[in-house]
Amino acid sequence: LEKSYRMWGSDLTREYSILEAGLSRFVRLKKDEFVGKEALLMQKETGVPQEFVTLEIDVTDADALGSEPIFRNGEMVGRATSGCYGHSIGKSLALAYVKSGNGDIGTELEIEILGERRSARVIPESPCDPDNLKLRA
Repeated sequence: LEKSYRMWGSDLTREYSILEAGLSRFVRLKKDEFVGKEALLMQKETGVPQEFVTLEIDVTDADALGSEPIFRNGEMVGRATSGCYGHSIGKSLALAYVKSGNGDIGTELEIEILGERRSARVIPESPCDPDNLKLRA
């Protein structure tokens, strides 16, 4: 989670397109026809309904696990797909999909963990080693 890597079955499912998952860098839309190309082109033109974000959560006694509702100004705007404590950075993290317009870096949100709403904010992807220096060492 500290690298914001997505996992098939929780962060990546058939419910979300590769554009919503923030992985457009892996799709060549100029390539010849492929299954789903038309839908992706339409979504690129009209905008994605949801966006994938990394959240830092203000919590010390419980971490998100996945499926927790996310709120902004009292309105539900998304759901966590996974979560855990980030030992490298010493903070609780979650990965989530939120309605477009709610995923800008620094956006203040709330996430409901074990029936309690906790403060959270959208942070840049890969809070641990964002330049992959450790990975390349």
